[in-house]
Amino acid sequence: MDLAIPLTPSISNNICSVVFGKRYSYQDPERISLDIVIDEVSKLLGQTTAHIFFPWIRYIPFLPKLMNYDEGFALFKKSEAIFQKKVDEHKDNLDPKHIQDFIDSYLVEMEIRQKKDPTTSFNEEEVLKGCVSDLFGAGTESVRTAISWCLHTMAYYPEVQKKVQAEIFEVLGTDRFPEFQDQKSMPFTHAVILENMRWKTIVPLNVLRYSLSNTSIAGYDIPQGTTIMANLWAVHHDPRHWKDPENFKPERFLSSDGKSVVKSTHYMPFSIGKRACPGETMAYMEIFLYFVAILQKFDIKFPEGFLPNLEGDPFITYRPKPFKICFLPKN
Repeated sequence: MDLAIPLTPSISNNICSVVFGKRYSYQDPERISLDIVIDEVSKLLGQTTAHIFFPWIRYIPFLPKLMNYDEGFALFKKSEAIFQKKVDEHKDNLDPKHIQDFIDSYLVEMEIRQKKDPTTSFNEEEVLKGCVSDLFGAGTESVRTAISWCLHTMAYYPEVQKKVQAEIFEVLGTDRFPEFQDQKSMPFTHAVILENMRWKTIVPLNVLRYSLSNTSIAGYDIPQGTTIMANLWAVHHDPRHWKDPENFKPERFLSSDGKSVVKSTHYMPFSIGKRACPGETMAYMEIFLYFVAILQKFDIKFPEGFLPNLEGDPFITYRPKPFKICFLPKN
């Protein structure tokens, strides 16, 4: 089966629960529409990276049409309409004494801040809808891609899969559902996830930033307003900091006795510092729970005759190339 078919609605429902306070049926037309929009926008936005490296190409006639920018803009407006509808519904039914989700919480906080300071950055039109859009775009796409790579890797390295499953059975047995706190008792499983996130860096080029003032880093002067892009892939594949970086080696994240996880300071799949991804904790929680729950119940492998490809496709995230996988129920 194609793993993305059940995985996409499952993960987007997690975000729906946090942001909208509800989960949708997998066949709900609004949820399906939202998933399609997010997926297509992600593909189209991946084409815009050329502008980062070659700003002058924006002046090439007809380029926007060739790169389907109009289609991407239309899809983006469609998602905005869905988010606006949800915000309006929350405003109509808001009860400050019974906060149901992120939108409720934001609306309450926005009112408090606006009363104290009319110039506050808390607003509905730009920030609230922007946050909701970011939570869906990043929270669905990145987690789905990370889980897809983790399972792709386990099918590619069956001996590693068996070692992960042995640890799962030792800690959980065959019936108890995993909890995030179980990660502390599963150092090898944890290391496999971390190595996947390094090896197949989900967001190779970080989201663009710009400098708020003149500054300097490592002897380089950076003027105010300079666009800055971090190359996270380069950090994760730098042979000065990682031995044999092009190969999958979970042991690089384990202590010498194999009983605890050790993270390198050069590990940064969600960026670092004040502008690191705010959803990092939730993402790790989801990746761990899906990964462990699936391997507890199934052996996974590629279909007979399928030739797996370890290269990915660069969109906003670095996705594995389309693949199908077999799930064999464990006794």
